[in-house]
Amino acid sequence: MLRRQFIQGCFTVAAAMTAAPLAGRAAGAKGAVRDPKKSRALTAVPIRHVTIHDDFWSPKLAVWRGVTINDCFDKFEKTGALDNFDRVAARAEGGHHGDPWWDGLIYEMIAAASDFLIAQPDPALEKRLDGYIDRIAAAAAVDPDGYLHTAVTLSHVAARWSDPSAPGDMHDDRFPHTVYNAGCLVEAGVHHYQATGKTKLLDVATRMANYMCRIMGPPPRQNIIPGHAIAELAFVELYLLYRDDPKLKARIGQKVDEKRYLELAEYWIENRGNHAGRADMGVYDQDDRSALFQPTMEGHAVRSALLAAGIALAASVNGRPEYYATAQRWWSNMVAAKMYVTGGLGAIPSTEGFGPDYELPNFGYAETCAAVGGAFFSRNLGLATGQAEYFDVLERELYNGALCGVSVAGTSYFYTNYLASGPERRRWDWDGCPCCPPMFLKLMGALPGGVYATDLDGVYVNLFTGSEAKIAQDGWDVTLRQTTGYPWNGGVRLDLAPKKPARFALSLRVPAWSSEASFRVNGKSVTPSIVRGYARIERTWRAGDSVEMNLPMPARRLKADPRIAADVGRVALMCGPIVYCLEGLDNGGHVESLVLAPSSVIRAEHRPDLLGGVTVLRGDAHVARARMTAAHPEGEPAAEAATFTALPFYTNTNREPTHMAVWIADDRQYALPLTTAAAATPSASRCNPSDTVWALNNARQPRASDDETIPRFTWWDHRGTSEWVQYDFPSAQEISGVEVYWWDEECVHRDCRVPQSWSLQYQDGGEWRSVEATSPYGVEVDKFNRVTFPSIRTTALRLVAQMQTGWSAGILQWRVLEG
Repeated sequence: MLRRQFIQGCFTVAAAMTAAPLAGRAAGAKGAVRDPKKSRALTAVPIRHVTIHDDFWSPKLAVWRGVTINDCFDKFEKTGALDNFDRVAARAEGGHHGDPWWDGLIYEMIAAASDFLIAQPDPALEKRLDGYIDRIAAAAAVDPDGYLHTAVTLSHVAARWSDPSAPGDMHDDRFPHTVYNAGCLVEAGVHHYQATGKTKLLDVATRMANYMCRIMGPPPRQNIIPGHAIAELAFVELYLLYRDDPKLKARIGQKVDEKRYLELAEYWIENRGNHAGRADMGVYDQDDRSALFQPTMEGHAVRSALLAAGIALAASVNGRPEYYATAQRWWSNMVAAKMYVTGGLGAIPSTEGFGPDYELPNFGYAETCAAVGGAFFSRNLGLATGQAEYFDVLERELYNGALCGVSVAGTSYFYTNYLASGPERRRWDWDGCPCCPPMFLKLMGALPGGVYATDLDGVYVNLFTGSEAKIAQDGWDVTLRQTTGYPWNGGVRLDLAPKKPARFALSLRVPAWSSEASFRVNGKSVTPSIVRGYARIERTWRAGDSVEMNLPMPARRLKADPRIAADVGRVALMCGPIVYCLEGLDNGGHVESLVLAPSSVIRAEHRPDLLGGVTVLRGDAHVARARMTAAHPEGEPAAEAATFTALPFYTNTNREPTHMAVWIADDRQYALPLTTAAAATPSASRCNPSDTVWALNNARQPRASDDETIPRFTWWDHRGTSEWVQYDFPSAQEISGVEVYWWDEECVHRDCRVPQSWSLQYQDGGEWRSVEATSPYGVEVDKFNRVTFPSIRTTALRLVAQMQTGWSAGILQWRVLEG
């Protein structure tokens, strides 16, 4: 299949690219001729040399710099994360705040804030970082080896690394995150030095890295492998820092042999699956085999994506074919079978991880951290190979899967990024595991460094954002200024100002979604060659030269690979790089009852007054309705004309609570019809925070009583008690029966069973009255249990359940029969 078809049609949710061989991107530009040149490495133009001045990104960067960074640091301070370092420095015992990986989150915040400082100096933020670094350095100074892990030192959540290792220490890093924390420390030291030129944190990080190199690695050293990947990436960055700036070594208070950092990163990659002297951390931690022999991305999505990012960066340094092959094999699998149309990664809530290929339910996990990891992986692989397709996915993450993770105001967050949700969905002010905001800020802080890259032949434009870059190469210097209305329109202009006339190639990424790209040089139409997905224009450039690229942006309907069961009979909408969603606030309350007619004309309309300024999509649709009765429990179909409004996915859940969906039916049989139950407002005596009362009436058809592919309602963690759920109708309804599909976990050996008994009550004149049922109240699994009764007229219906002793209970669907 053509790569463009893959990204535009099959990336529809990411699938089906294996149907035919890859044929390149030549169709992306009018009259373009495909050039089959091989991959080549690129060098990113660093943040320091790129200034963003963009209508889309600049306001957001200002919010994240001025609001979000301080919001996160304030909340970490309130929860005691920084106090942990003070307690270690004071040689205290116990009293550790938070989870063992909170050290790493503080380090990630410092790394992110440092990149923001490179882009725009901020004395107050720099002073704040200096204060934190003083506290971290004081804690590190306590240990003669520079070992620093506050949860291990204070609360002994794991054995401290030692040589020889402590008796019984199996180096099980799944919970304590010892290597993860150290990797984050190294990353923070590198980025803070690059931002400020200060070496205090880098000295702490290098000391820790040297200690790790002494005790970890091949025999006779210890076989210690990261439980949570990031150290692989960080240690390659540390290697590159000292390799490229050898004079820096003299400023560090210990010996530096940078090759050891690269060697240890390679050891961690290659010795997954080698369980000699340590615990087997399993596929969840990518530890079932060497990463170089792992066929696909597996396990915990964040860990897998960060490991992949480290492999890609290591490949660009060591040049080893097996590293390139692994990174490209993983990426192809990720994009073809494990990535949502938004760029989201990790579908399975119970493992925060990947399921089988093409298992992508729309309420799947899609953790913000995983989208960020996928973005770093794609960026590193794009730089390692010089191929534009990897930057296409970086772009998808930036505008969709990752950008969704922080609110428009910059002070509330998403851990997960569902593609369908109900009114219970809220952004959280803070979370008990606040790992996503630091990762989000790392990606957005690095944004300027992803726009441009170079090789010996010229300059590459990877992202389209208003910006200015100062680029110096052997033999030529150029200032490049980019102006654009992206992502709302596809006009891109580049003005070049070389110091003197210079011959080099200017290569512009042609996005895979674009089928009609056109180009002008100094106002005259040109037909560039397409090389590895870039439109390549090579000539002698002079001050005042300009290049214009036009990327038409019609709204597009995307169809999912048919192996993705959740999206059969549905379409998603995109315009340019933006994925759209529908929210109930703009669409009559319920979005999954809408059907988008294939013939409907979709119109784009820019709304500068809405959510910081967005382009919305509008068109005609109809609402699927169904009248459920005892004779027609599946519903008598009906439809009524309607219109729809779609918003960018990244803006969802920034207003009042409502229903939201990305994939909308274009075939009536796949719409979730609006019924009496669906129009009701559900409530309950108790709902497990991880479940939702809106599962009761979302009209999804269960496959079994332990079906984990759809949302559920449970009374967990109440056991053996009498509980209730309730429907409040917008007006009085005639009802003659209900059907209940119970949630039961007996087959999966967990804590919910069908109830011991249940009954119905209805509201009558302000009082609850019992329903006189004419059939039994069933508690059978794997089926709808129907109860009928003489017709009643009511504004509210209540189901009262007595749970079995010692067990909780739950419901997958509660239908209401009219009559």
